[in-house]
Amino acid sequence: MIERSPGRGDPTSYVIEIEHAIKEFGSVRALDDVSISIRENEFFALLGPSGCGKTTLLRCLGGFEQVSSGRLLLDGRDMVGSKPYERPVNMMFQSYALFPHMRVWDNVAYGLRAERRPAQEIRDRVDDVLGKVGLLHLSERRPNQLSGGERQRVALARAIVKRPRVLLLDEPLAALDRKLRGEMQIELKRLQHEVGITFIVVTHDQEEALTMADRVAVMRAGRVLQVDTPVELYDHPANHFVASFIGKMNFLRGVVAPGGLQVDLHGLVRSRPSDLADGSDAYLAIRPEAARLLGAGVAPTPADVTLPAIIEAVAFVGSQVQTHIRLDGVATTFVVTSDKRDVSALVGARVLVAWLMDDAQVLAA
Repeated sequence: MIERSPGRGDPTSYVIEIEHAIKEFGSVRALDDVSISIRENEFFALLGPSGCGKTTLLRCLGGFEQVSSGRLLLDGRDMVGSKPYERPVNMMFQSYALFPHMRVWDNVAYGLRAERRPAQEIRDRVDDVLGKVGLLHLSERRPNQLSGGERQRVALARAIVKRPRVLLLDEPLAALDRKLRGEMQIELKRLQHEVGITFIVVTHDQEEALTMADRVAVMRAGRVLQVDTPVELYDHPANHFVASFIGKMNFLRGVVAPGGLQVDLHGLVRSRPSDLADGSDAYLAIRPEAARLLGAGVAPTPADVTLPAIIEAVAFVGSQVQTHIRLDGVATTFVVTSDKRDVSALVGARVLVAWLMDDAQVLAA
């Protein structure tokens, strides 16, 4: 597992430290030796496909499941074995779980009343947090009188009003439409900065994780493959899975050789250095926006890597044009994106696809 690039805050101050966590359900190992450290006041995302273990890890942190082995430290104290109500952690569920018969104000106040807080403190804290999420003017309404985005903010207000050390969010935006989800991503990030609570969010949406999080842990089959900032994950994925899961990526398969990758029909395709052993199977990975097409009469630069190809399709996708090409002797389609609004490329035309050597990365197969 690769971990680098610190998030915000004191790099030596960890609020959550997960050490060699294993969780087994019978013969199924849902978490397989997971170790992650999460910093104070950090927005941290657990990202991966369905069944990768991210929600199981979140539930273990919340106390709704217990790890089979390993340690879950909060401020240096092991939480393993403690009940959910014994942890300074709160969880916002995907379903929101609002009380339909209660006003917004009462929904938010419920947890404080259960703790028997003084009435004035409850009033002050509920009004304050409703103001932060922009719902003070809707405090007398009931959940069925609210939009999806407003209900999501009520659930968030109820979670943060207790001022937990850590807030756990289980796919909190999954029930929203695409436009509202985009707006709430920015809203969640703003609120997290404002309230100063460590957020840990589970999502399978890569765009959501990259938009909101200071750092992201990419998971697969119960393991953490890489922990990094969004920029580092995108620019320097640790392996083929991370590269294919984060954004779009073109791959050429071959064998590692000095200076690049040996690819059938194309010989040595140059790339920046890798730490893989010569002779090992690997992929050459190139982002679509790093490549460009050279038509007849356009010469490559000395720094370019070029391969012959044929255009298969051209798609206009708003701010970009996607050109799908087929490299000679390669079965998979190669995609080139450009912000030039030119869809005049001819399907069937012969071209060269070019990229700078340093823009290609060799990854283990």
